[in-house]
Amino acid sequence: MKLMELLKSKSIQKTAIMIAIFTFLSQLLSLIRDRLFANQIGAGLTLDSYYYAFRIPDILFAIFTSLVSVTVLIPLLVKYDKDNDPISMKKVYNLLFSVFFIFSTLIILLLIVFMPYLVKNIVAPGVTNLNVIDNIILYSRLLLLQPFFLGLSNLLGSYTQMRERFLLYSLSPLIYNISTILGLVFLYPIYGIKGVIYGIIFGSILHGLIQVPFVRNNKFLPKFVKFNKQDMYIIKDIVISSLPRAFILSLVQIEFLFFNSFASLSKAGNTSILNFANNLQSVPMALIGVSFVVAAFPIFSKRYVEGNEVEFWNVFKYTAKKILMYCGLATVLIWFFKDYIVLILLGNITSYKVVALAFGIFSLSLIPQCIELLITRVYYARNNNYKPAQLNIFLTLFMIVLAYYSDKTAVGIATAFTIGSWVSCLVFWLSIQKIFRHHKVIENDEIIKV
Repeated sequence: MKLMELLKSKSIQKTAIMIAIFTFLSQLLSLIRDRLFANQIGAGLTLDSYYYAFRIPDILFAIFTSLVSVTVLIPLLVKYDKDNDPISMKKVYNLLFSVFFIFSTLIILLLIVFMPYLVKNIVAPGVTNLNVIDNIILYSRLLLLQPFFLGLSNLLGSYTQMRERFLLYSLSPLIYNISTILGLVFLYPIYGIKGVIYGIIFGSILHGLIQVPFVRNNKFLPKFVKFNKQDMYIIKDIVISSLPRAFILSLVQIEFLFFNSFASLSKAGNTSILNFANNLQSVPMALIGVSFVVAAFPIFSKRYVEGNEVEFWNVFKYTAKKILMYCGLATVLIWFFKDYIVLILLGNITSYKVVALAFGIFSLSLIPQCIELLITRVYYARNNNYKPAQLNIFLTLFMIVLAYYSDKTAVGIATAFTIGSWVSCLVFWLSIQKIFRHHKVIENDEIIKV
């Protein structure tokens, strides 16, 4: 291996390991939160209401963070950085902040008005208790503040990632989860679920504040600016670039909106079990897939802008092999020790057997989820935003249909998700074969070895 390739691979792995460590700490706090939920509240209608309340804000979070995400900013700002034009970079940054602020405020106001209809007909159609419905509406409206503040944080985080300050990026979720736990421990006994939500909102504010000093010291703190005709072209480019990504991420949340909606048609507590299992499987997903993809994406973008296809695909091969190795190992371990993992992490709750089975089935989707995430970032780095969006429309519909025709229990929905994930990964893999063949990325013997 050449010296530059060696340094590159070590850099990605070192960054991925650092991100993985902080992601592990963040996920550990999430597990502590879920253990507190499982033991203090329990899988029932009260906790179901909490999870229902997140469905609309989570879709909004996906849209907002896509508009100001690192996958939008890095390809744009790297280009300006390459041209040594910091004034143009700051202009794009300020315009993005202004567009986000106006757009998010209008959307939140509209959702506040229509939230009763959305909750009764889409979010939780199986809930008939009027008091519970009123609580879900109230919780959902309060949680609309969370995606707004996290969106602002993501805007700051995009700049810190571009400057490869991954420590700041990794610390923010820790603070957010600590605030959520404090709300659960100290405010829940006083205010109920609203106390937990107050902790979440405060955590979303802190999520961004921790990044402010670095951005301000680099004189890159965004500010609101007025638009002129010339700026509209930049805004148009930003919107065109971000819309497909916003659409893809919102599809994931829409998918889980329907999963939770179907779960509401089953017995009380089914939604909580589904979310416990999904939260558990998100830990290895974040530790392995997200860590490596976050570390590799800035390098993808830079190599593509430089026109260095050889290095671009070397990074892809290296990252894909690491993901396959670690995800494969994690899947085997989780499947055989799922009962013990749930007992240790959530405690001896009455529904632990069902949670464990759903968790084990979810874990079988780790490999396809992570590989699909990597391929999607390859498309983004190459400024091809519409291809993954087009594929995800049909694949999301496929998963929703599978879940609809399942028995609508947590285990049935997890099975539908896992089958859909493998089909989705296969479709994405086939979609990128043309680029593979053109650049001779992966030969058949390499596939056999993997």
